[in-house]
Amino acid sequence: MTSPSRPKPRYDVVVVGAGIIGLSTALFLREHGLSVAVLDKGVPAYEQSSRNWGWMRTVGQDMAELELALQSRPLWRRWAAEGDFGFRPCGLVSLAETEAEWSALQAWFAQARGRGLDTRELDSEAVARALPQLRRRQAGGLFAPGDAGIEPDQAMRFLERKVRDAGAALFAGTAVRHIDISGGRATGVETETGPVAADAVVIAAGAWSRWLSATAGIVIPQLKVVASVLRTTPVEDGPLPNVASTAFCLRRRRDGGYTVARRNSSLTYVTPDALRFLRLYLPNYLKQKQLLRVRAGASFFRELWLERRFGPGRPNPFEEFRACDPAADSDTLKATFARLQQDMPVFRAARIAAAWAGTIDVLPDALPILSSVARHPGLFLATGFSAHGFGIGPAAGKLMAEIVTGEAGAASRAPFRLERFHLNGD
Repeated sequence: MTSPSRPKPRYDVVVVGAGIIGLSTALFLREHGLSVAVLDKGVPAYEQSSRNWGWMRTVGQDMAELELALQSRPLWRRWAAEGDFGFRPCGLVSLAETEAEWSALQAWFAQARGRGLDTRELDSEAVARALPQLRRRQAGGLFAPGDAGIEPDQAMRFLERKVRDAGAALFAGTAVRHIDISGGRATGVETETGPVAADAVVIAAGAWSRWLSATAGIVIPQLKVVASVLRTTPVEDGPLPNVASTAFCLRRRRDGGYTVARRNSSLTYVTPDALRFLRLYLPNYLKQKQLLRVRAGASFFRELWLERRFGPGRPNPFEEFRACDPAADSDTLKATFARLQQDMPVFRAARIAAAWAGTIDVLPDALPILSSVARHPGLFLATGFSAHGFGIGPAAGKLMAEIVTGEAGAASRAPFRLERFHLNGD
């Protein structure tokens, strides 16, 4: 099914953003029988949804997200039975090189027990058997055989087709300038091609959600983080499961190469929002500052200039920003690859075939917002997935659809409510 060239005047729901969250939400809204339009300022899934590591994981998930991760497993499997996008139920091994890291993994596992996990502990010798390519001794590890690897770009093309086939109207190159509010209620959106009315509007615009929400006077304490990734040339006899460690993370690709990244390589800049929300971010940053590098520079003044163009009664020129395409941090990637070659000699004959970066939408507690907006009935937010969105995307979209239709239970909604930040007069 193909979409018309321009949106109709009215839909039951307008979803802004055609990434994994927006498309999944639209798909499950269609299952509820609602008419849905998905609007994206650029190419669907061009930004972070097709640039991630390609993991479907449960290990290490926050307890509030773990249920979404477990619920996403059967959804990914069902989709994989409908189309080929490189889904590989290879499992994931999370490594602990030091005793401190091992204690942290065990503490997570103790908290997660009894939630339907298939995870099991590996001692040092069991890690060596699971990863014979690894030369550096590990204190221990966790193995989740039900976790999987996925080709993100192929999965997103599959999901785009699936959403269209389900009857949702998908419009690329259609920027939303602002959310329409009438009588305190969200009544639709103003796009670059004209107004589109709706009973409900879902903002699922990733890194752009902060500014789009501001057009309705809603404050989201969301910042942007840039993460870099590389892929290798094909490697014979490389690891089969996905591997997570503090030194490197990897996933075997269907072309025989590997996607490689490092957890502690994300980069963010000092911006007006970073200062504005410092109180909210500081506790988590101090606990995990080794996972994030902060830089100051001209980006502060650029962001200050940009934010003055976005908000109620402002021009909101989203059509000027069709794609977020940051440069990869080549120095960090080279160092990560060198460490991988040192720890796993099987990679020494491989080369870096390509590198890229993506902009991640993060929140102070690293949990997403999946929420209605109390101030404006009819407005909903699905954003801030903090690098966890791809794997849990199917279940997150399902939950978001249930929130829109009023069918979501209070317990499932509670951890993800906007009101937890107390920034909008809640």
